[in-house]
Amino acid sequence: MRIVVAILLLITNISAYAQVNSNRQIKGLITDITGEPIVGVTVMLQNTSKGDATDFDGNYLIKNIPQGNYTLQVSAIGFQSQNIAIEVKQKNIIKNITLVEDTSQLSKVLITSKTKAVKMEEHGFSVDAIETQKIKSQSLEINKILDNTPGVRVRTTGGIGSDFEYSLDGMSGNAIRFFIDGIPMDYYGSSYSINNLPVSLIERIEIYKGVVPVELGSDALGGAINLVTKEKLTNFAEASYSFGSFNTHKIAVHGQWRFNSGFTTRLSTFYTYSDNNYKVWGEGVFYGDESTGFQIVEFTEDNPAERFNDDFETVSAKLDLGFTQKKWADQFFVTLLASDLKKGVQTAQTMSRVFGKVRNNEQTFMPSIIYKKKNLFTDGLDVNAFAAYSYTESKVIDTSYIQYDWRGEEIGYRASGGEMGYDGRSLFTQKDNSQIYRLNTTYQLPYQFKLGLNYVYSGLKRSGEDPYTPEYRIPYIEPQNIASHFAGLSLETLKFQDKLRTNLFVKFYDYTATINDLEYTDQYEIIEYKNNITNWGVGYAASYRFSNNFLLKTSLEKAARMPSPTEALGDGVTVSNNPFIKPERSFNINLGTILGRYSIAENHGLKISLNSFYRDTKDKLLFTVLDARDNGQFQNVDRISGLGGEIDFIYDFKQKLKFNLNATYLDLRNNLEYEEDGTKNIFYKDRMRNTPYLLANAGINYTTNNILQKNSKIYTYFQSSYVHEFYLDWPSAAAAENKRTIPTQLVFDAGMSYTFPSQNFTLAFDVSNILNEQVYDNYRLQKPGRAMFIKINYQISE
Repeated sequence: MRIVVAILLLITNISAYAQVNSNRQIKGLITDITGEPIVGVTVMLQNTSKGDATDFDGNYLIKNIPQGNYTLQVSAIGFQSQNIAIEVKQKNIIKNITLVEDTSQLSKVLITSKTKAVKMEEHGFSVDAIETQKIKSQSLEINKILDNTPGVRVRTTGGIGSDFEYSLDGMSGNAIRFFIDGIPMDYYGSSYSINNLPVSLIERIEIYKGVVPVELGSDALGGAINLVTKEKLTNFAEASYSFGSFNTHKIAVHGQWRFNSGFTTRLSTFYTYSDNNYKVWGEGVFYGDESTGFQIVEFTEDNPAERFNDDFETVSAKLDLGFTQKKWADQFFVTLLASDLKKGVQTAQTMSRVFGKVRNNEQTFMPSIIYKKKNLFTDGLDVNAFAAYSYTESKVIDTSYIQYDWRGEEIGYRASGGEMGYDGRSLFTQKDNSQIYRLNTTYQLPYQFKLGLNYVYSGLKRSGEDPYTPEYRIPYIEPQNIASHFAGLSLETLKFQDKLRTNLFVKFYDYTATINDLEYTDQYEIIEYKNNITNWGVGYAASYRFSNNFLLKTSLEKAARMPSPTEALGDGVTVSNNPFIKPERSFNINLGTILGRYSIAENHGLKISLNSFYRDTKDKLLFTVLDARDNGQFQNVDRISGLGGEIDFIYDFKQKLKFNLNATYLDLRNNLEYEEDGTKNIFYKDRMRNTPYLLANAGINYTTNNILQKNSKIYTYFQSSYVHEFYLDWPSAAAAENKRTIPTQLVFDAGMSYTFPSQNFTLAFDVSNILNEQVYDNYRLQKPGRAMFIKINYQISE
């Protein structure tokens, strides 16, 4: 803390000066009160001919201004005009402006400016974009927000901080890649992952399905999710605190301070804690001892068990120091990120095995450098460069001699120790040293063509140690390595008065792994395997706007995905390595349309989005259980293909009341007719195992002003989520009475927030799983029942 205070004191003593130059200019960002950029705002210097209009990002620039005093006239349809006195002395003046809606005009004028989310959906890619401004005050996890999006299914193994898996239009697992501001999140550590980041730190969430643009440099075979953080030019500070069921506490602080010199510092930090001690019952949740005659007794809904040793705690801090809006850089930051995670491990792959003392700890330290500049050296050349080193140390602590049951009581003693395995105590420490380098450039060519280039290198060295395990059995006692190169080239154009947008791209993948395996002849011997794979991908995306309310778009890609470190190297505990693993390959097609927004009648609007898709995946990587302890490895399964479709229906009234309904249907099948040895595949034409195939969401939200106080705002929502029953294994794997299923799920959530007249303070209330349903995403792994949360949010902006 003393170091932070010292840094802040040093920063506050930095002064800046401006050079005198006849070519003075005024620039800035214009937003509404929610922080959303406004397009098409007119900015004029009164009594002169100098002025500008804001671009799609809300930026304006007025050049060649003589020294003097002026009045800046700012006006936009649907917003209150402003006259701002400004003295022009410095060479560069940054004036950011916030406009307030003119409620007297709203009933008469249709606002036609588009948010970034709407503009993104007009590209040929199958992409959804979620603006978080309205919901950031709620106690909602990003996983929960995305789970209500068409085609998206987020499956978790439990409560806060639990493991999760995403599915986008049927593509799942590591086929989905995660990014933050376009940078792969693989090396940020578990604390800084999508399930732990507070939504208040995120401005927009971009969801690409099936086909991924080159600028997200990765082998994202089935889709990508990009979290876009706030990059305001203004100084601000924001803090929130949430508390609720299961002794859950969440704190987030985010802020920025920029000096006239351009020196800028940013800080974002968050802390989360939860006991996760929710009630569970049913199959797999039982006890049995002498009092029951050693017969199994299952807990019931009327007499449930309470989870224990499932607590979760994480803290993360990210500090950026650098410069913004300089002649030589739009952004230059040196960043330090540190995080710490501690969690209990309650169960194995199902709830039939329960642990009382197993723990999982992880620490990550990651310094990085980022550089961004538009029009570098010449007009039209934009550069975005990133370099980072990451060190992650994780420990699995399984040193107890005691065995437990679902009552939390001691039921046995194991002389060799250890609850998870049968090989005795373990204190396995895994160390990952990683490097990542990224260069993304675009160049504006004549005739509305734009060339894009993206290159990403990532390298990982993994080692391990365990004081309780014989040396020859320690995973990664000999360091193992993975290195990958990604390069992508794209050509984008706008034609026919910007009605036609096309994007043609090619991708190159290179993957090298050094994997050590243990073999025994007359003694244990470490065998080193080297695996090098290269692959090419190609794709195309296009959209055509026939009218303001009718957009047709399509995209296709032949893509590949290289094995992740865990898939290739294992995790040293429950996942073994696979030296002979192959990359996934897939051919993906999307065809969709956006209809609307149609004005049905005065104040009524309707928008419908339709999307159909085809997936043909070879060598799909799936985790396969190999022993009775639920241990296994990732293996290639050939071949999964099929069709699907989704619909998203949105109705609004006066832009205040919004009702949405979406549904997704998947028909993905095992289309491998014959095995490699020529035998008939008994699962041929079976529906994809352990994959939801019918999903639906419905919700309604309402925003109203001036209810309790003038200039106050109330936001309310009600949301439901439905997942149809699906088989855990291949449908042909067992008789009907023996098939294991994930039952049908129907869950309801609701919430409300009140923003006080100052617009700085918001109080919110949320309740999830209102009916306290027994909810599963994975076989015999229950999620929390009814939970309630209160959140306080306070922000200050300059």
